[in-house]
Order: sequence, then structure tokens, then C-alpha cells
Amino acid sequence: MQPSRYPVDWNWLSAVWRQFVTTGVLDPSLDPIVAMSWQRCALRYNPLANADLPALSAAELEDRRNKLAHLITLVRPFMEDIHQLVENAGYVVVLLDASACVLEVIGDAAMQEQAAALGLRPGCYWSEGHAGTNAFGLALYERCPIQVAGAEHFFAQFHSLSTSAAPMYNWDGKPIGILGMACHISVSHMSTLGMVHATARAIEHILQADKLFSELNTQRTQLNAIVEAISEGLIMCDREGLVLYMNTRAAQILDLKLESVVGRPLSAAVEMPPVLLEAMHRHASLIDAEVSFRVKGLQIGCLMSLFPIQWQIDEAKHIEGCIIMLRQIDQVRRLVQHMVGNRSSFTFASIIGESSAIHQVRRQAQAAARSNVPVLIVGESGVGKGVLARAIHNESARAEGPFVTVNCRVLPRDMIVGDFLGYETDMFLSNGRRGRPGKFELAHGGTLHLEEIEALPLEMQAALLRVIETGEVMRLGGWSITHVDVRFIVTTAANLDHLVLHGDFRADLYYALSRIMIRMPPLRDRPADVPLLIRDALKRICRQIGRSVEVSYEAQQLLRNYHWPGNLREMESALERAALLTDTGVIEARHLPDAIRKRLTESSSPPDYVPALQEAEYDAILRAARAYRGNVTRMAHALGIGRTTLWRKLKAANINLDDFKKNPLR
Repeated sequence: MQPSRYPVDWNWLSAVWRQFVTTGVLDPSLDPIVAMSWQRCALRYNPLANADLPALSAAELEDRRNKLAHLITLVRPFMEDIHQLVENAGYVVVLLDASACVLEVIGDAAMQEQAAALGLRPGCYWSEGHAGTNAFGLALYERCPIQVAGAEHFFAQFHSLSTSAAPMYNWDGKPIGILGMACHISVSHMSTLGMVHATARAIEHILQADKLFSELNTQRTQLNAIVEAISEGLIMCDREGLVLYMNTRAAQILDLKLESVVGRPLSAAVEMPPVLLEAMHRHASLIDAEVSFRVKGLQIGCLMSLFPIQWQIDEAKHIEGCIIMLRQIDQVRRLVQHMVGNRSSFTFASIIGESSAIHQVRRQAQAAARSNVPVLIVGESGVGKGVLARAIHNESARAEGPFVTVNCRVLPRDMIVGDFLGYETDMFLSNGRRGRPGKFELAHGGTLHLEEIEALPLEMQAALLRVIETGEVMRLGGWSITHVDVRFIVTTAANLDHLVLHGDFRADLYYALSRIMIRMPPLRDRPADVPLLIRDALKRICRQIGRSVEVSYEAQQLLRNYHWPGNLREMESALERAALLTDTGVIEARHLPDAIRKRLTESSSPPDYVPALQEAEYDAILRAARAYRGNVTRMAHALGIGRTTLWRKLKAANINLDDFKKNPLR
């Protein structure tokens, strides 16, 4: 029934119903929706009989209500509100599911009793197919709000009722239930339809809001999972600087507890660097600025980016806050060092040689690797000081940390302090200098290797001494102190004692650096190691040039008897040159540099490094060692001397027979 038909002429309506029941003729004034429903019902039912309303069992009803608990929980407060509005007016408020099964009935006790007697009770079906023409079934069938009053009901047993109902749909248009009201026709009013309709729409809006809220929660959960999975720290602040969100990584980097930060100003939890404060004030962006946060009295170095959050409305940009991205500077440096291959494979096994001098070097280096104090490595140019420094680092507890090498001689004098201490980011962002860590910070957690330490200016020597003693660094232009954990290994070919005596090197720095001093012997002082070094160098050279190369006997003699003023560096250079010149795979004397061949012709006396043996005797022992692969019995027999005598001569010449047993140089 449409609201325009009020007030209702109940006698006329009853006459129209009787006319249809007896003759099948419909009055043209009848509501078309009701008329079509009568026609459908007339094909199936006797309107004078009682409707056969199927009902669920108590267990089935309980199961149905449990499945629709969310809908019932949502709708019931609205039903109670409607009941309070019409209390004692003879109404019941009804909730049905999408199949028109009654789920809930609340209202005046007397009306509830009458409705239940007519089958309007939980568990009963009120679809058109079961209860004939009624508001609940028609609202579901026609997908619109409707009121059916008195004789508009198809079955005569319901003519005392007035029913109003509105269907409810979820976000995708699927019916989820029906909200309705029923009363005696004597108290029927057109406002009940509007009340039911408005309430049903409000419930739909809540369902849609719940759906959106659920989707937002899902998206938030997914976004949180993504944000928590990234390796960077993330902080979201509003335009006033209040922390809206902080991921776990950011809390870890800044050593904060999430619950103590979110909802409060970031500045209340940490002392922020000026460059960040300036950028937030100007709503400017920052990309990978090196900054330090002071937290609980400690400096925490970070690589920071800042991105303003802005909305554009009517071509105007509105800043709502910012997102701060943080990366722990130590992790960034370790990643860079890993990517550029900073880790080398040098170990103590890389220190080739079996001479007593080299054994002593290894023992000292092993002791140095077990400690954390500075190490001073002294030796001529080319003896392998850098290899030893890397080996000490790689064999120490700092092996996973950075290994930073600085040649003090090549740094420009006017920039050397900044290179070591670093620069703070300039707070004037438009033209400002970007922050840059110094060598001390880059080596944090690892080793700083200073080559040619004698070239360090006196003013920088003072700064170096302070870092060694305190572990504190302040960047140029900075305002805060950064604590660094660095192990120092310095190398030099100079006489530092002489430099200290003449005031060119600070005595206190010399004492601080030389707690462990290792002297690398020149090649001329360990001639027995020459064959081993030649073989090791040839292996590397052969890998580089992609082919095998051997050394002829004559070339061996030249190489062994040369005094090598350039040490290992000169040896590798000479062998590489010779390997590239030969086209037969054998290095001959003619392939060696002139200096090596000339040195032999100029020397008429036995080498000064084997004073206990004649040159011929020394050569004979080496030839026998190669020929018999270090077999002492066969060597002694070939040389015509006893085994004891041979052992004595081998020891005097510092010759290790194991080298000839493994792979004698040919």
C-alpha cells in the first residue's frame, strides 16, 4: 500500500479482496504490486485456508542465528530504538534473513503473543511462497520498501495485521535481510513504513562503513607488514612534529620504545640535528643526508631522507606532515664495502716464506691479531707491509668490519683534516654542503690502515692521537661528538725515531702507534724465500695472463742472486714483464730486466747472504735438492758428504727441503 492511500477504507479493501477471491477480477484502484502478488498466490493457494508456514527446529534456528550473529548484533540496537519510539502502541519489530526466515521479534508483549499465534515468530518463513502477500515477502521479491495492510494480505487469517518492511543489501547489492514492523490494523499508520525504510538504509550505510573500515584495516595491516619488513627505519610526523607512526626498525636505530614515542613530538624523544629541524620548518626534502641524533646522551649516526606529505586541492598544495627514512650509517658502510669487495682474502698464509725472519713476522702478526692496540709495521718499500696489514685485520675479531686504507702522502694538505674528521651537513639546504663522513667514521667497527704515516702533518698528528686515546670525533662544522671504535695499523718505510728526534713526528703519537711494532725484512735478507716467492708470484701472473709459464735454470740463478732493492714489488714487476715477453712458455735470462742481468756480471764474490758457504757449494746443494726433490739421503750421496753434514749446511743456508718435495722450481 502506498502512503497516499491513507486513511484506509477498510471496508472497501475487504470488498476488493472478496471480489478477487470469488470472481478473479481485480479492482483497478488496487496497489499494482499487491495486485500482481495476489495473482501469483491465486495460482497456488486457497486464501480462505490457513497459510502453511514452515518453521526451523530449535537447533536449526540456533545454527542460523549463529551464522548471522554479526547482522543480528548490528540490527538489534536499531530494533530496540524503534520499539522505544512506539512502545505500548501495539507494534512488534521484526528481523528476517535473506530467505524471509524470522530471526528476531521484539515489541509489546500482547502484540508479540498475537503475532506468534499467526506464525510471526522466530524460525518461521514469511516469503510470498509460504505466507502469501505480505510486506516481508514482497519487500524481498520487489526489492523495495512496502506496506501491506489488512485485506491486502492474500490469506484471510492475516487480515487483522498491517505489515511494513524494507529490504537490506550489502555493498555488492546482495540481500542480507529484511527489517519490518507489524501491528493490528486498528493502529496502522503510514509513518511505520518510513521509519522502517530509514532504519534499513542506516543499517546499510553502517555495513558499507564496516566494509570500508575492514578494507582499510586490511590495507593498514598489509602496509604495516611492508613497512616492518623494510630494512630502513620509517617515522611519520604531522605538520606539528607529532609522531603518527614509527616502525620497529626506526625504534631500534634510535634506541627508543614505540609506546613512548607515538603521539608525542619527535623532539621530546631525541635531540634532532639542525638540518632536520630546518627541513621540517621549510617543508623541504632531504635525500641521504648524513646526520647524528642524540639519544640518551649518545650520538647515533644515520643516513636520513625526508619527504613532505602534501595534498593538492584546487591547484594549491597543503603540507600535512613528513616521512623520515633512516638507515644506520654503519650498516650502509658495511653494505658498500661488501658490494665493492672491500674484504680481501689476505691471511697469514699470504705471507710467503720459511725463513726465520718471516716466522718471526708471523708470530708477531698473530699476537697483533689477537689484540686491539695500534700496530706499527716498518719496512722498505715493496716488502709487503700492506698485505701484512690486511692479513692482521682479516685474522682479527674485526674481520667483518671495514678495512679503510689511507695514504697520508697523497692527501692534499689543505683538505687532510676534513678527510679524516668529515664534514657536517650544512643546515642551509639550498646551497649547503652535504655531510660526509671522515676516514675515522668510515673505519668504525674495523681497521684504519694509514700508509706512509710519516707524511701526516703535525696538526693532523694531534687529531689522530686524540682519536686513538678517546675514540671521539667531531666533524668540521659539527656540533656533536661521535664515538668511533677503530683499530689503527700504520705502515712506514721511514726512520720514525730520526723524525721524532728532529721534531718532525710527535713522540707521543709514535709511542701510541708502536705498542706492537713489526719489522718486515727486505728480500735480500731472506734469500732462501726467493724460490717460494717466485713460485707464488708466477701462479698469480699465470692466472692473470691465462697461460702457464716456467723459469729456466739460468733465469733462476739470476733471480736468486739479485739483491732486489725494490723487494716484492720489483720481483713481481720483473716476472710479469718476462712472462709477457716469452712466447715459448719458458722465461729465459734474456727476458729479464737489464738491471738483474747486469747485477750478476758485476758481482765477482759470493753473495753476502751466505757467508758460511762457497757459491759453488750453495748452488750444488740447490741443484741436488731440485734433482732429488728434497730427499736427504740421495742428496748426500750425490754430493759425497754425510747426512749430518748436509743438514748442517742446509740450516746454515736457511734452505727448507719441504719446498722442493712439494713442487720444486724448475
